[in-house]
Amino acid sequence: MTGLVAVQRCAGLLLALGLLGACARPPQIPPESGAPALHLEEFFVGSSSGEGVFTNGFTGERREFRVAIVGSLTGDELTLVEDFTYADGEQDRKTWRLQRTGPGRYSGTREDVEGLARAWTENGQVRLEYTVKLAGWRLDFADVLALRADGTLLNRAIISKWGVRVGRVELVLRKPAA
Repeated sequence: MTGLVAVQRCAGLLLALGLLGACARPPQIPPESGAPALHLEEFFVGSSSGEGVFTNGFTGERREFRVAIVGSLTGDELTLVEDFTYADGEQDRKTWRLQRTGPGRYSGTREDVEGLARAWTENGQVRLEYTVKLAGWRLDFADVLALRADGTLLNRAIISKWGVRVGRVELVLRKPAA
């Protein structure tokens, strides 16, 4: 084996390991002492607001945003109207319709979601998985939402394409002061 072939194989192995390391893993939020379990209807009915950031997985570029959410519950359907304002001035509105399908389980829709989103409670946190069509691409989202001891809600999401992470979102929501 020539030196060039050995270098090419080594470079190929390093590239494969790098791609494997970039694979999307479900986001995690370590449990926080004193944090209550999250029940979607309890937190989201009424208004909440927060700040978040999308981070591009390739360039590290960040896009900050604010969101105001108004939630209502009719029977087993939780509706969340989300109004986003991005740091560059762009505004967007999305509406989730989440149908309770069993204890701690939901399926739902949103304007840009392909098919049904699914959500479920796991260890006091809520996991949410869905596919969004964005600029001609189908992107997979895996979110985890957890209440923290201070009453805020932390939402972390991993965005992937073909199993490779392309971005992440971190959002902190709070209820208005009583």
